[in-house]
Amino acid sequence: MTDYKKLHHETIVADLHCDSIHQIKRGYDFFKRNENYHIDVPRMRDGGVNLQIFALFLDSAIPEDERFIYTDSLLATLKSSFHDRDEIKLCCSYAEIQKAFDDNKIAVLAAIENGMAIESSLDNLEHFATNDIMYMTLTHAKSHDWCSSSSDEMAERFGLTNFGIDVIKKMNELHMIIDVSHISVKAFNDVMQHTSQPIIASHSNAHALCSHDRNLNDEQLKKLADNGGVVGMNFCPIFLSNQYCDAAMQFLKENADEYKKANLPYSSETNEENYQITLQKFKPFYDRWKKVVEPYAVTIETICDHIDYIKNLIGADHIALGSDFDGILETPVGLEDISKMPLVTKELQRRNYLESDIQKILGGNFLRLFKQISS
Repeated sequence: MTDYKKLHHETIVADLHCDSIHQIKRGYDFFKRNENYHIDVPRMRDGGVNLQIFALFLDSAIPEDERFIYTDSLLATLKSSFHDRDEIKLCCSYAEIQKAFDDNKIAVLAAIENGMAIESSLDNLEHFATNDIMYMTLTHAKSHDWCSSSSDEMAERFGLTNFGIDVIKKMNELHMIIDVSHISVKAFNDVMQHTSQPIIASHSNAHALCSHDRNLNDEQLKKLADNGGVVGMNFCPIFLSNQYCDAAMQFLKENADEYKKANLPYSSETNEENYQITLQKFKPFYDRWKKVVEPYAVTIETICDHIDYIKNLIGADHIALGSDFDGILETPVGLEDISKMPLVTKELQRRNYLESDIQKILGGNFLRLFKQISS
């Protein structure tokens, strides 16, 4: 058997979803090794990650007429931060990804998390597609005018409106990947009915193992497989374990006001130094959270349980990694940052996965889908 480190570092490893753009916008030095957050270039190298997708997260609380401009500013930040760097290359085609690999650079793709960013305008959608946005998550934790969210208590009122269906058709036309993470089951079924191209769930897990609304049920997973799509495993413990989720959600319910205050600075306009000072004010809150969930801590094995389940249900050709790093407060034990990615390969080897299946899960499946849609 090939040593897991050798196998991992000789394989293309793609992470379909991180939220690091807000840290970068605040002035976080992404090109040196850091102790804060989950990702930087040196730790990506240690983790063998060759392809990283940066999701431009749009908080639904941003006013309606500011969402497009705000998201466009995040895109400008990403482009300026990664322009003309030796270590990393922003790509917008399969050929550019391959060139980045050949040049020993980390390939980067840009995405949007929350369809509110287009402000119900197909022209705005086309603007993003022609400015290197490779996928769009249709909504986030709230429903909006044309797509319902899985987190909405009234999520099944509607799925996609007629305009939402127009968005799906336009994304197909623009060779832009549709991301169904965060959307309701009804919206998911509407997407499946109207898309002519494979879709992704960039950062979702198996609902059968953790019944959070963010995860995909068996019927959804089967439809995703029939569509040729890919689901990226989310590393957020709340989406991995019912016990952890129950304990965490109860704590947040009991401390809702404090959690809201602690979460507000994330997308705010501030610099990194002030942000760290603000975080320190809420350290007692996060310490209490950690103590509550500690008995239910999830591990790399928990992630691989989800991989096992999905593989047994629909096969290894439809699984990827979508860490949600820098967008989650807690990580699985042993997977504290992106440098620990090889341990996923180690655990899959321990479970007697074929090397070919490991290579598909680590990056091959997404590259196949991306090549199909972008060409």
